[in-house]
Amino acid sequence: MEKKCCCCKEPTGAIPFLRIIDKLDSLFAKNDLAEAKRLLEYWEGEARALGDMRGLCEILSEQVGFYRSSGDKEKGLKAAQEAIDILDGEDSDSVANATIYLNCATTMKAFGEVDKAMPYYGKAKDVYERMLPEDDFRLAGFYNNYATALSELTRYDEAKACYEKAIEVLKKSGGYCEIAITYVNLAQLEFDKAQASGVICDDEIDKYVELAYESLNDKQIGRDVDYAHTCEKCAAAFAFFGYFMYKQELEERAKQIYDSNR
Repeated sequence: MEKKCCCCKEPTGAIPFLRIIDKLDSLFAKNDLAEAKRLLEYWEGEARALGDMRGLCEILSEQVGFYRSSGDKEKGLKAAQEAIDILDGEDSDSVANATIYLNCATTMKAFGEVDKAMPYYGKAKDVYERMLPEDDFRLAGFYNNYATALSELTRYDEAKACYEKAIEVLKKSGGYCEIAITYVNLAQLEFDKAQASGVICDDEIDKYVELAYESLNDKQIGRDVDYAHTCEKCAAAFAFFGYFMYKQELEERAKQIYDSNR
């Protein structure tokens, strides 16, 4: 049996990962990235000192996302490879492990190693499709993420099928901003496909832009900060496709939400 100290319910041989994540979330909420980086590096060292390989893998996964966001290619890819090496040494699969594989694959893709990322997308796909309910939000997130990788490889038909699967999952739960983002991704996919083939597809692009805008008008979606972020993302895409009135309207919606939170 694992020894515990008298003042804490957590095992002494493991880092307190849930408490670390709570602290990390609070730092991100304040946009204190320097302290978030310091926190992750500190607990990486603690996990190594304790020989807590599970905890180390989870910290590495958090670092993978952090370095991806901050654009640190060297550290991001190094953390991803070490996390993968730890997972590959295990003889069982789980949703938690699949999420780490997905995070690592996403970072590899972000830093220009999409071909290297594909086997790890495959590992995540196998577990997610076997173990998650059909209406699980994480499954939709996977399909969206995987579709961007497929699109980058010009596997457009497969990418489109994944985006459509993401929309199916999201519609089962309802009220998700991500439906709009997925329609915008489909519009971008049609644009990229047209650029590659030289075939005009304005009607398809227009269809997906309108569906994205319609999704953002869904009364089930709460008008919160996440909604504001989505409006900003979609506004930029709408401007790219020439929908300047939609862009202006969505930017105003976002501004109103931000102003109300001050």
